[in-house]
Amino acid sequence: MKKTYNTPHGLMECYENYLVFYLASNGITGKASKEILSFAAEHYGNRPYVFIASRDFPSPISPDAYKAINPKNMIGLAIVSENLAVKQEAYNEQELFNGSFSYFKTVAEAMDWAKTVIKEA
Repeated sequence: MKKTYNTPHGLMECYENYLVFYLASNGITGKASKEILSFAAEHYGNRPYVFIASRDFPSPISPDAYKAINPKNMIGLAIVSENLAVKQEAYNEQELFNGSFSYFKTVAEAMDWAKTVIKEA
């Protein structure tokens, strides 16, 4: 069952074990990350989940945004985009995340991956 949240930075669709976040703002700071993750914390509590970030355009993500993540709960992160500049950003961000990390061209591919990450947890 899906629950949708309208955050100040984009739409978030929460499913049982993963969420899809559609980035609508230009850049994510540490403060913005805390705001976004508060919606996930409200929905999942202490249960593990995978965060799927759908990015249509390049957007600077502060290293502080990654510091706001609780790796006990967010066990996986997927970046989704067909934009090559976003793909490069994802590779640069990978070292900032302590957990399963991957890049996909479609949300459907990321959802399938998220299900395997949850099963392995």
